[in-house]
Amino acid sequence: MLETIKNSSSGMKTYYLMWLGQMVSVLGSGITSFALGIWLLGETDSVTSFTMVAVITGLPAIIFSPIIGVLVDRYDRKLILILADTLSALVTLGLATCFYLDMLNIWIIFAGVAVSAIATAFQGPANIAAITTLIERKDYGRVSGLMQMIGSISMIAGPLIAGALLSFVDLFTIFIIDLVTYLFAFCTLILVKIPKPEPHEGEEEDSSMWQEIKYAWDYLFKQKDLVYLLLFFCLVNFVVSIGTISIVPMINFTAESWETGLVLSVGGIGSLAGAMYLAWSGGPTRKINGILFGGLAMGFCLFIMGLSNIIWVVMIGLFLFQFCVPTINGSSQVIWQTRIPPKMQGRVFALRRMFAQFTIPLGDFLAGPLADFVFEPVMRSENAVSDFFGPLIGVGPGRGIGLMLILLAALPVLFAVLGFMNKHIRSIDEANTGDETSTKEAKKQTA
Repeated sequence: MLETIKNSSSGMKTYYLMWLGQMVSVLGSGITSFALGIWLLGETDSVTSFTMVAVITGLPAIIFSPIIGVLVDRYDRKLILILADTLSALVTLGLATCFYLDMLNIWIIFAGVAVSAIATAFQGPANIAAITTLIERKDYGRVSGLMQMIGSISMIAGPLIAGALLSFVDLFTIFIIDLVTYLFAFCTLILVKIPKPEPHEGEEEDSSMWQEIKYAWDYLFKQKDLVYLLLFFCLVNFVVSIGTISIVPMINFTAESWETGLVLSVGGIGSLAGAMYLAWSGGPTRKINGILFGGLAMGFCLFIMGLSNIIWVVMIGLFLFQFCVPTINGSSQVIWQTRIPPKMQGRVFALRRMFAQFTIPLGDFLAGPLADFVFEPVMRSENAVSDFFGPLIGVGPGRGIGLMLILLAALPVLFAVLGFMNKHIRSIDEANTGDETSTKEAKKQTA
């Protein structure tokens, strides 16, 4: 690592400092999120209350994305990141105070999560747009891997650390630890310099917010190959949401709780391994291959997981599935960073996130009813479907979800094949970058 930093540009050195602060902060948030979820389940004994936190967390990024994107492009991105971290820290401080005064309840938690989710919705577009002005194009893939390592580390270490801490400290101490991590991230942001990109050619400086949103919308939907990528990720996120949320109930029918936890941990390790590979290699030279071959691999992994509820089979499938995710996401991010002018990235990336992720809550919502009322009943009774698939995957509890995963596996495979057949999609890496001049000008300001 020291060798890498020594030989990197000043922009990469700046990013490494940002990355360290983000990693510590996200890990602190992961610890708090897990601990707060355990506390909420214990206090309310309600799974619905627990899942509502996830719903509230995801909605702001979808609902407010266009406005958030305009603000990210209009104002200093470093300031936005600092304010977003500060707002999240104030929420944590408020929850800690309520807990200390024995006033913490489900509605206060919902309100706190909603405000914190709005702050987090600013961080995504602001962070990626800031990175584009900091680093060279050749480093986009590696940096994308480093970014995804943050989430993977939090996914693995957050629950483990929180579980260990809760055995001898209370929720108040967890909140204080989270506040310290926010302070660390705040200090790293204060130390870095993030250049402001030049205005995009053809866009007026004094345009209204609505005009800026419309300009970004029109610009995005003129890029037909990028629109295809949006459709691809709508589908992938739908498949991922149904697939990942269904793993636990599928194996829980026949497995012990510790075995279920082990499977999920192995999935987290797969995600971390994939992110580390991307950070080390930068991903495939042709980024579209990373996306389309990744889609094929995802379909294969879902098929493997659906074949059996034997723990080691599901474990292998989930590890490989999660290993593919960073390469798919990272390859996509490089394409978008390369194609979209720096001055417009806040708006366009926010629109991209809104369209690509709206299928996640839809998938989460549909997974339960599909399993409970369609696939599980079919595979627990004698009928034409169970007679046909039973010899392959078995019958009984959990096999309906297995069948659902097998059928679901066809979707990313089909869309990837269509992508390979489309010459415009195959050549997306060679497409015009959209604004070479503004990118170079932004790079000059880094020094």
